[in-house]
Amino acid sequence: MEQEENTRLLGCTRVQGDVMKTIIFHENTIAHSPSNRYIVQFLRKYVEKIESMSDYELDDEMIEFYVSLSATTNMSIMDSGMCYKTYTLDKEQYTRIVLHEHQLMISQGTTGLLTWEAGLFLSDFFVQHPDIIRDKNVIELGSGCGLAGFTCATMGAASVLCTDFNGNVLYTLEENRKINPSIMDKIEVADLDWEDTEECARISKDVDVIIGSDIVLGKSVMDLSETPLTTFCRVNPTDDIRLILVTRK
Repeated sequence: MEQEENTRLLGCTRVQGDVMKTIIFHENTIAHSPSNRYIVQFLRKYVEKIESMSDYELDDEMIEFYVSLSATTNMSIMDSGMCYKTYTLDKEQYTRIVLHEHQLMISQGTTGLLTWEAGLFLSDFFVQHPDIIRDKNVIELGSGCGLAGFTCATMGAASVLCTDFNGNVLYTLEENRKINPSIMDKIEVADLDWEDTEECARISKDVDVIIGSDIVLGKSVMDLSETPLTTFCRVNPTDDIRLILVTRK
């Protein structure tokens, strides 16, 4: 019943105006805009939902904006540049992480400029289980755009060290750190070469939790001997270090 009532509210022009004001024209959307293609897709689904109702009226401003943007946006090809993506961590959508990402799976010689499904899963895991990283020092291996590590910082980690090796990824990570001011001071970005065991040992002195997603593709966790994982454990032999990895089959 409540869902039906919420659906009917979509047909109210006042609600449509609020959607435009609080989402499309919100200061955060303007400052960190998603791609035009995404905005068109969002508005298309919204309009289709409204038009599926028996009694509806469309907001003139919304339709004018939607038609204008659709006319100037090529929907037949995938966008190939960078855009901002906003990830909400709670049902009310008050807790958000904004990331600057590429829209292609492979760009600038790396796959690290896009958040992959494993990263989404790992992020959601910490939203559901924040006690694992609360007040802990976290290191993320192969951070990419940073979603999982940034989620840990948001959910209460004492500190998060986001590491990667590709220069373009590290630049984007640092940029993303700065556009999330509420957690910026908790996060540090570092270049980590997995073959540099001395550097791995140096940065892992006080680590409590090690996380990573899509970093063992084609391997099992047991194949990761002589990697930062074993280095971390040697540096902290008496500590209870938690290792949390998400892999794809």
